[in-house]
Amino acid sequence: MVTPDKLTLTTRDDRVAVVPYLVGFTPTDSLVVVVLDGRQVRFAARLDLPHPSDLAELAAPAAQNAAMIARHGSAAFLVGYGPADRVAPAATLLTTALTTAGVDVLEALRVGDGRYWCLCGDTGCADGVAYDPAGSRIAAEAVYRGLAPLPDRAALERLITPISGAERDRMRATTTTALHRLTGMLADETSATAGTATEHVVRAGVAAVQQAYESAARGEALSDDEVAWLTAVLMVPEVRDHAWISCDGSDGQRRLWIDVTRRAMPATSAAPACLLAITAYLAGDGALANIAVTRALHADPDYHLAHLLGHALQAGVSPQQWRAATTDTTAE
Repeated sequence: MVTPDKLTLTTRDDRVAVVPYLVGFTPTDSLVVVVLDGRQVRFAARLDLPHPSDLAELAAPAAQNAAMIARHGSAAFLVGYGPADRVAPAATLLTTALTTAGVDVLEALRVGDGRYWCLCGDTGCADGVAYDPAGSRIAAEAVYRGLAPLPDRAALERLITPISGAERDRMRATTTTALHRLTGMLADETSATAGTATEHVVRAGVAAVQQAYESAARGEALSDDEVAWLTAVLMVPEVRDHAWISCDGSDGQRRLWIDVTRRAMPATSAAPACLLAITAYLAGDGALANIAVTRALHADPDYHLAHLLGHALQAGVSPQQWRAATTDTTAE
């Protein structure tokens, strides 16, 4: 994914080419809103493309989304993916809502089959303009950084598909051992009070988190035993919260929490899935953040942090605001 604050978009080709890098995959049946503050890309939001019969029901949600977008940017452009009879009405509805909210809609485009059409009445692209996303400046910049969008949203979901087969059997066994170890530490009051025994567990859990982050920074994968112990101690709220406020949105931490979320057993997967969501959120990858939140809620429908993250993502809280609200930093 291309970092939004590194982007300068000067042509329509740039605007079309950048969308898959902003959302992390090539959209289909979607309407994407790219929000700008001056000349800087702030974020991109992808909406499912509605059927024409459902359009009237989207007026209120469109107004809410527009009000949220207005808090973060003064201008936007829209890029739709799908047939004209579905993209155009949805783009018109959202354009009206954004304009009413005070957001300047620079233009609306529809993309399909290697061409794009301007929906704002420009006769120069009435028949569609052929473009080659691989030959754009945006793509060249992404290749230089070793980045590439996934082919679709399903591919993004597959990043955290749970392991299976022999690998799952090994992780189940090591997780059982790790949970027994954690239970024993929590119950051990032989030479300490219950409070200090808990402190000992927290210290051990924080150490496991720090070791995992150090391994991630070196590009090293965790062993089965390390993943099992990490997922066990993340069940302790103080340990999970330490991992949470230590998330930095780096590629290394993204790879770490993708790996741990995939390998975690269902009973211990909510916390690492949330940590993946936070890491993706801080990197501006809202698509992966939402998918990870869904995974956490599937594992535990009552998991408070997952609900908190889901509400923040739906409300359009910026990563900077999230960071400021959960640490002692100040939002930019």
